[in-house]
Amino acid sequence: MELELQKTIAQPISYIGIGLHTGQDATITCLPAPENSGILFCRVDLPGKPLLRVHANNIVSTRRCTSIGCTEEQWSIHTIEHLMAAISMAGIDNLIIELDSEEPPVTDGSAIIFLDLFKKAGLQKQAETRQYIKISRPIYVREKDATLIALPYDGFRITYTLSYDHPVIRTQYADYEITEDLFYAEIARARTFGFACEIEVLHKRGLALGGSLDNAVLIHDKGTVNPLRYPDEFVRHKVLDMVGDLAVNGRVLGHFIGIKSGHSLNAQLSKKIVSLQEEEKC
Repeated sequence: MELELQKTIAQPISYIGIGLHTGQDATITCLPAPENSGILFCRVDLPGKPLLRVHANNIVSTRRCTSIGCTEEQWSIHTIEHLMAAISMAGIDNLIIELDSEEPPVTDGSAIIFLDLFKKAGLQKQAETRQYIKISRPIYVREKDATLIALPYDGFRITYTLSYDHPVIRTQYADYEITEDLFYAEIARARTFGFACEIEVLHKRGLALGGSLDNAVLIHDKGTVNPLRYPDEFVRHKVLDMVGDLAVNGRVLGHFIGIKSGHSLNAQLSKKIVSLQEEEKC
């Protein structure tokens, strides 16, 4: 593979919106970061404005989203997957993300708004070489009837089978060779989704408090309340989530095969990839 240089954004960007699960207003400001910084969140609303690097080992929860946090200081950042997908697919390696809440804005429930903002900001090449993690042998994780497999592959490919016992979704299948152009054209606009019958239960659990028809597809027994952007938008969003969740470790090369998998298995696989990388270095 030809050596590539790391990149950060050429100028800052900001966005104000509501958090999907917390329902809190949030302002996010993304700033250029030095080489080898990775993706750093800065909670500007907390004393000392603490920093936390996005990494699989910093994942603290996968309940309906992916959350990273500092367990010692008891603070966290929820629902990073859509933003992380946009960061990765915009070609950004190093970034500081200032956030004044515990959850980034959900925007429209997809990755397209952040992706467009990053494109508008432009990219700045840096002096250091971009690093990749290559899947060197088959890895798999499983929970009940859900499975996620990673295979060696010279590229970034996601194959996903979504299966719900629900007449609106049923079974959907996707197979994509993920590139920045493909992601922008085919996946970035796919929105998160939820079921009308679950809203009350989720609210009681303190989830989806910021959800609305402006940022999610709502499904009832016979169809969707708001129109779909793609006939198979549900499986495309699952691919989007996986892109964002796999990006917690940087850039990974491999063929990822998901069957009914979600944030929990994505996180388990990402942590397993880190462990295997550390073993191979020894």
